Amino acid sequence: MSKKTFSLVPKPNQKVLSEEQIRAYESSGPGHDTNKDSYRTRPEFAHKTASEPIKRLSLDLPQSLHRRFKMVCVATDRRMLAEIQNFIEQRTDELEKEAGIK
Repeated sequence: MSKKTFSLVPKPNQKVLSEEQIRAYESSGPGHDTNKDSYRTRPEFAHKTASEPIKRLSLDLPQSLHRRFKMVCVATDRRMLAEIQNFIEQRTDELEKEAGIK
């Protein structure tokens, strides 16, 4: 059996970024939507975007329930996101009242 040797791969040039370059990347780099028609300009976010940041919520649904929900939203010309947001707002109000928070 022959013995294998591995040579070291040279590291790429390590470019040192200035604080200004790092801040510029953080404020407008990948992940920052510059499209004027971004999700934050949609009507369902209109009352939120000026006053507070947006947080993402992911959930797993059975495929059949997702399909039913999507079909009924398309049939009634509604956005799934807006319907979920409305439901969460209404249910949160109910739970706050039940808990005596509001």
